[in-house]
Amino acid sequence: MVKLSKRLQAVADLTAPWRRIADIGSDHAHLPLYLREQNKIEFAVCGEVIPGPYEIAAEHVKNSAYANNLIVRLADGLQAIQQADQVDCAVIAGMGGMLITQILDSGLKELTWLKGLVLQPNQNADAVRQWLAEHSWQITAENLVFDEGHYYQMMAAVPAPVKQIYSPLQLLMGPTMLTAQNVPVAFTSYWQFKLTQKQGILAQLKTAAEPPVAKISKMTAEIALIEEGLNATNRSTNY
Repeated sequence: MVKLSKRLQAVADLTAPWRRIADIGSDHAHLPLYLREQNKIEFAVCGEVIPGPYEIAAEHVKNSAYANNLIVRLADGLQAIQQADQVDCAVIAGMGGMLITQILDSGLKELTWLKGLVLQPNQNADAVRQWLAEHSWQITAENLVFDEGHYYQMMAAVPAPVKQIYSPLQLLMGPTMLTAQNVPVAFTSYWQFKLTQKQGILAQLKTAAEPPVAKISKMTAEIALIEEGLNATNRSTNY
């Protein structure tokens, strides 16, 4: 039985209702194997661009009971998907946000075949949200979890008829998070941590021999945004 980390479990939960997925950067193929084992999907492509992880994923799939339902491909990003696969949703998780946007930029053709995306950037989640907005993808669900000493933001998105417009606060914290009835405890903990961190940096900037005006202004604006978001979600924090 495949057991996922808290991070990967949260990613897995966002793949519903899609039954045919592609896991880009599949590593050990844990996510597709878990989803197939739980009968949450019918088919998956496991994409890897590096031979070592590709071979590990291929071996894991070969030794599973689902070798007929999972395909492992050595390919760069979304090029692992073929139109004949009839994949509904691509998962790109566990890498930097800027790399995720590069993968999306390089896979614009493959994106036209998809009904959904599940993305979990390790950093620069705001850049991923901005990319989705500019390329007519609407964020429909988000989560934020704490796992093994790190916080992880993740989101699901579907194609939209027009480009989306997100405010700076929505780009920073997530549009669905800010309106959620029950905000995860990790969301509040993470942004409280970031607020304290930035307040400390601002205090140091202000005490510099020659205070950098532009940096102080930028940090002050970021702090104000975080405070606004925490105030907006305070009513719905799930304790």
